[in-house]
Parts: sequence; structure tokens; C-alpha cells
Amino acid sequence: MSNDRSTGRIMKAGVILAAVIVILRIVLEQVGAPGRVNLIFGVAWLYFLLPICFALRIASAGEASPFKGLFKDVLLFGVYTRLMVMATYMIAYFLRWNAPRFTPKMGGNIDPSIGFLQGFLWIPVRNAVIWVVMVMVVGMIIGGITLAVARKSSPKAAA
Repeated sequence: MSNDRSTGRIMKAGVILAAVIVILRIVLEQVGAPGRVNLIFGVAWLYFLLPICFALRIASAGEASPFKGLFKDVLLFGVYTRLMVMATYMIAYFLRWNAPRFTPKMGGNIDPSIGFLQGFLWIPVRNAVIWVVMVMVVGMIIGGITLAVARKSSPKAAA
């Protein structure tokens, strides 16, 4: 039970942080902050950090199926965050936000030639699916390495 609470706290903190970053980025984009500033405020950075946190929690808990737990945590975190970002693309379509990430050149959906189904549904869903796959690959590599190292150096593993 404590393992579930620990995972829940890490997940909850990560999702809250991601929501703050998503909102902050939208605000910065809308006030015309430079592109380099906006790149700093992206949830993609969390895909390198949270798998490490998940892996360390799993290693310290001595779970029976650690890689299965890591897979689940990384997948859930990826889905939660990408749903938030997907919503921004849907809103951007209706409000015609002009941030570079919403242009077709950057994989976005803001262009007069893009119809409703493509702009509101297809492009945001496609981007979310692609990103969830990338999150899983990156998260499992980083988290897997962290988990392997942490388990190897753990006193429980040595016993």
C-alpha cells in the first residue's frame, strides 16, 4: 500500500508540475515571449526526469515486477501529460493561436487550409500518439538504466 501511495505522490506531483508548465507556456506564447524561452517551458523535459523518479521509487520498494511497474508509470505519465498538450492544440485551433508550435511546419494545426476534423481532432490526436510512443521509448531507456543501476547497488539486491 505504501508503494502505491509513493507512486501516487510522484505521479501527482509530476502531473501538477506538467499542468503548471503547460499553462505557463501558453501564457508566454500568447504574450509573445521569444521561442527560446518557450522551449524551456515544455513538458518534454519531464520525460527525462520522471522516469528516474519512478525507477528509484520502484527500486527502493523492491517490487517483484519492477520493469512492469516502470512501464505502467511511464505510460500513465505520458498519457496524462499528452492529453493536456492535446487540449492546447484543440483550443489553439478554435482560437487561432499563432505560436510557432501550432503551425503546420512544426506539426501543428493552425492553417486556413486545414479543415475541422483534421485541425481539431486528427492532428492533436496524431501528435499525442506519436509523443506517447516517444515518451515510452525514452522513459523506458532512462528509467530502465536507472532501475538496473539502483537495484544493483541496493542493499536488498545484495542480500
